[in-house]
Amino acid sequence: MFKKGTKLYSIFNSKCPHCQEGDFFKGSRFKGTVAEKCNVCDKKFSKEPGFYQGSYYVTYALGVAIFVTVWVASSVLFPDMSIPVLATIIVSAIVLMTPFSYYLSKIIWANFFFHYKPHTKNESTSAR
Repeated sequence: MFKKGTKLYSIFNSKCPHCQEGDFFKGSRFKGTVAEKCNVCDKKFSKEPGFYQGSYYVTYALGVAIFVTVWVASSVLFPDMSIPVLATIIVSAIVLMTPFSYYLSKIIWANFFFHYKPHTKNESTSAR
């Protein structure tokens, strides 16, 4: 499931969606930015200006997933919890998970549009 060549490998290892060898982010995962291009296969990570604005839809979906997960878990584990306490827990979870969902949404978005193609050494020398 997490083998090289799958979208999940690229997402969870923060690797280039095209060759899955180069790093997708420059800097650390949560403080870094999306690299301009892959340092292994030279694939440009942005198809057009504003390309990653579409990742906001993925961020929204991740926020909804966090909301539902925390709400169901809290309701099952603590069925007598009041609504204000439940709302506070849900909002806190969403705020704490924001950096993670922001980072994750960009690489998920890129994996919608870039597809895996194994990188060969001949490609990198002929492209330069």
